[in-house]
Amino acid sequence: MSSISLEIDYDEEPPFKYTKIGADVSTSTLKDSASVLRCCDQFIALGTHAGYLHLFSHSGHRIKAFKPHSATISDISLDSEQNYIATASVDGQVFISSIYGQERYYFDIKRPMRCVALDPHFSTKSSRAFICGGLNGRLTLNEKGWLGHRQIDLQPTDREEGPIYNCIWNNHLVAWSNDSGIRLYDVQLMKLIAFIPKLDISPRPDLFRVSLSFIDHHTLIIGWGSIIRLVKIRYRHSAPLHNYEHPQLLAEIESTFEMDAMISSVLPFENSLLVLAWLEPDGALLNDETITDKNAQRKRASKRPELRVLTLDGEENAEDRLPIRNFYLYGCNDYKLVPSLFPTRNGLKAGFYFMSPRDVVRVEARDEIDHVEWLIEGKHYGEALESAKTLTVEHDFNIDELGQMYLRSLITDGEYEAAASRATEILKLNTSAWEDFFYTFANYDKLDVIIPVIPKKQPQLDEQVYAIILHHLLQTNHSDFYISIIEWPSDIYDIGSIISAVQNEIENDEKEILLESLAELYLRNRQPGKVLPIYLKLEKYEVFDLIKKYSLWTDIQYQALELVKFDEGLTMSESQSQWIEGGRGTVIKMLVDHTYSIQLRSSLIVKKVSRVVDQLQHESRYLYLYLDALRELDGMIVEPYADNMVELYAEYDYSKLEGYLRTNTRYNLEKAYKVCEKRDYVQEMVFILGRMGSNKLALSLIIERLGDVKRAIAFAKEQSDDDLWEDLLKYSESKPTFIRGLLENVGPEIDPVRLIKRIKNGLEIPGLKDALIKILRDFQIQVSCCSYYRYPNKQKISLLEGCQTVMHTDCQRILDELLKAHSKGQLGGPYGGVANTRCAKSQEKAYKKNETTLVYNDGRTYLASSILGERTGEVRLKTIDQKIAWKVQVKAHELQSKNKTDLLNQLHELKGELVQLRVAKVAGGSASKLTKIHSVRKSIARVLTVINQKQRQHVAEAYKGKRIPLDMRHKKTRAIRRRLTPKEQNAKTVRQHKREIHFGRRKFAIKA
Repeated sequence: MSSISLEIDYDEEPPFKYTKIGADVSTSTLKDSASVLRCCDQFIALGTHAGYLHLFSHSGHRIKAFKPHSATISDISLDSEQNYIATASVDGQVFISSIYGQERYYFDIKRPMRCVALDPHFSTKSSRAFICGGLNGRLTLNEKGWLGHRQIDLQPTDREEGPIYNCIWNNHLVAWSNDSGIRLYDVQLMKLIAFIPKLDISPRPDLFRVSLSFIDHHTLIIGWGSIIRLVKIRYRHSAPLHNYEHPQLLAEIESTFEMDAMISSVLPFENSLLVLAWLEPDGALLNDETITDKNAQRKRASKRPELRVLTLDGEENAEDRLPIRNFYLYGCNDYKLVPSLFPTRNGLKAGFYFMSPRDVVRVEARDEIDHVEWLIEGKHYGEALESAKTLTVEHDFNIDELGQMYLRSLITDGEYEAAASRATEILKLNTSAWEDFFYTFANYDKLDVIIPVIPKKQPQLDEQVYAIILHHLLQTNHSDFYISIIEWPSDIYDIGSIISAVQNEIENDEKEILLESLAELYLRNRQPGKVLPIYLKLEKYEVFDLIKKYSLWTDIQYQALELVKFDEGLTMSESQSQWIEGGRGTVIKMLVDHTYSIQLRSSLIVKKVSRVVDQLQHESRYLYLYLDALRELDGMIVEPYADNMVELYAEYDYSKLEGYLRTNTRYNLEKAYKVCEKRDYVQEMVFILGRMGSNKLALSLIIERLGDVKRAIAFAKEQSDDDLWEDLLKYSESKPTFIRGLLENVGPEIDPVRLIKRIKNGLEIPGLKDALIKILRDFQIQVSCCSYYRYPNKQKISLLEGCQTVMHTDCQRILDELLKAHSKGQLGGPYGGVANTRCAKSQEKAYKKNETTLVYNDGRTYLASSILGERTGEVRLKTIDQKIAWKVQVKAHELQSKNKTDLLNQLHELKGELVQLRVAKVAGGSASKLTKIHSVRKSIARVLTVINQKQRQHVAEAYKGKRIPLDMRHKKTRAIRRRLTPKEQNAKTVRQHKREIHFGRRKFAIKA
């Protein structure tokens, strides 16, 4: 069984679907042409001109076959239960048989029979009634009685109305046709209901068979020639006067309408009429030389029969031409259209079967599935897709494949935008379909249309797809390329090849957007160091955030000059200023603060600083800011640049120059002197000359250029050179101001008498009197101090005597404290000492748990409870040393109840106390300070232990029911290791990761 279609193109969807019944049906009609057809939901009954009766399944396979007649079977009838079948033949016999049993009847009427109809209740009634008629002009009702079958004539015998051509039996009504018209008969009342005469324009029934069918129990359809009449059967409104004369039912012709074709069959179809129309042939004769029948050659060629759907008022709603073979050979009576129910996957479906002499075709009203199939056949894939999505019944359509067909049709028609807009909805997560779709657009050079809808995730396509897109955008649209780099995940394409492509493009045309794209690619490829020069070239202030975010402390040393210049340039914009306190700027602060970042080896640090200095060499102000800040961090780092520092301080920060000259010894003295000489920095020149040993020249500068007697005296004192003092005296002989200054500031280094003798006669010296008085007073104090030691019994008050007294008192006090500390006991504890040591008083073990022990320098050991008569926990320690020692003893079980904040506060206090004890120890405290330091350190250890325990406890609670972090596993057994995934086996904590980065272990190869 296969669907068939005409060779005709339909602009509109046909109303019906046709399926040719093949298999055994085709074989049977090939040998013997079909004459009559009757169908039910169980089988198809087909009669042939050779007298065969075939029962086929709806798929066309033979169920049974009979040969009840020797000539053409003219009619077939079934009862309502579909258990019995009856046939009438032109051989004059009527054959009735049980389909599923052995019951059979033969009735020989002796005249050719045209029609037969079984009682609808034939299988359930014992009467086994049926009607039949033929060329004898009689319509007889045959019933089974006690003495056999009896016959009742329903057709009046007193009238010659011609042969009976057609009859039907519905419920209790029987209708038949003859040459004169149509009669309706009530077999229940055995009354004739109505006679409907033949119209004058109606053709002979032997040429154009009359079609009779019931729409329902009260409506009869008559198709005769080209006329259709609807007959309504109803009960009379009032009873007749003579019941024996008039029946209770009344038949009225409700409507009559004419067609432009002959009616082969007319049947009810939903709320309409289905007409099998035979079109009268034109005047043309057949011209088929393959037909050997001379009579057929003389016939006019018939037209293709049509199925028409009419309303009950005769208006035509639809028409369709039937797909049959050799239609030009057949006349109106050669066709037959019968109703049927046939099984489908969704249950029984109402339809029709059409018969021609060589074909049996199933006729179905097109449903929603047929509609989709018709759309697909017509290549209306878009409509087919939408219709298939809304199907409410089970179907075999592949929606995805149908959608792809629709997309291909759009592309073929050049509707690229429409295809791209529907791609996401249709292709969904089908990776291969997406890739085929993409390459199709690529072949048509329409990548710009498809790029916006290409999925990046779910599904993720082959990386080659994304590479093609990015290369295309790189050549055609840099803005879209940059947006794609920003929005797309970096793991869906080969980022290395894209970076190379962008670099090549930049060599040809260095556009800002290409540089930004390259920077973004480097970031996504985890190469932030290469982004730094790009950001600088683009002058993006985000460069500072980049450095901080990715800790590019090593990379900035290669871009130091550009970064500093850019940083300074940002000061022109208040909104984006990155300049900070001290006028150094963000970059210099970064360079200095992170000098020790990453590289910890001194040689690497020196190279790093040298690399920065080399870049800033020609920008002296930047170099000054950098080296000055670096000196504040670590003066040793800038030692190799001492000469630079001298010149930079002389140029940019004179206030720091002298201090640097005095504290540093690595600079070249001659260069430093030239720097100061160039700028006429006399004080610094004096200092440098002193460092060089040119004391006389330095002194002359002080006297001649500075005129500062105090500085000259101080300089002479620093050098401790008698010749220099002599030079100073010589320079001062002619300068009254210097002479007075020397007299006022004279000290043990110079004899005042020697100075006074050098004063020339007649030289006027302002303030000479006051200077001499000061010299005499100072001399008196010195004499008093000397006389004290020579004559101790004399009580003379002098400055030196008071100093001696204070010093002696302090020494005595400190000595007393030392002796007292050495003679007192020291606090011990349950964890110190030797296990066998005994208390000197009670002879008990000196070291017990929860007991305090006192230890003396002479070796004696006492339990505090034996001395004070009470337990250690109740002892009130008297001495300050015992109180301190008791205070620092921290117990772990007491720490467990404290929170983290309290523990950290206590740890801070203990550390502060430890610092104080160490200072006291260095200052010369007692030996007991060592014991106290030991106790404080143990207490600090206990606090740290408890903090660590609490942290581990919190982590354990957080990971309760989860996998324990790797750094907290006590031991990984073999079973645990087997359960670990490769990712878990290689997992590392943040601490381990940082340690490997900053303190990487070297790998050594050992030669065997």
